[in-house]
Amino acid sequence: MSFAYLVILLLTIGCMILCDWRWKLTFFADARRATIICVAMVALFLVWDALGIISGSFFRGASDYMLGVELAPEMPLEEPIFLFFLTYLTLNLTSGVRLVLHTRSTSRRVQP
Repeated sequence: MSFAYLVILLLTIGCMILCDWRWKLTFFADARRATIICVAMVALFLVWDALGIISGSFFRGASDYMLGVELAPEMPLEEPIFLFFLTYLTLNLTSGVRLVLHTRSTSRRVQP
């Protein structure tokens, strides 16, 4: 099961894509803006990770559920995918909350 973590990450990203498509939350609402935000945030998180690795604060733990492929010392292949997952999840959640709040405020104005 050395690929279980990667599979779970990809499946959850797939589920977030379905939610995004259904409610037009992030990429399906504004693909250009979502792409810019995701690329920028993943890049910033990777810099953060690199600084943590250099300082000795971050290290790759041993796990039977990861592929074992490293992009750099102490940087597993799954890390950028996880960072994209975090960013996409945050964008979907904030867009979803905004949608719910907007729907609530609109429906309250319509009712007598």
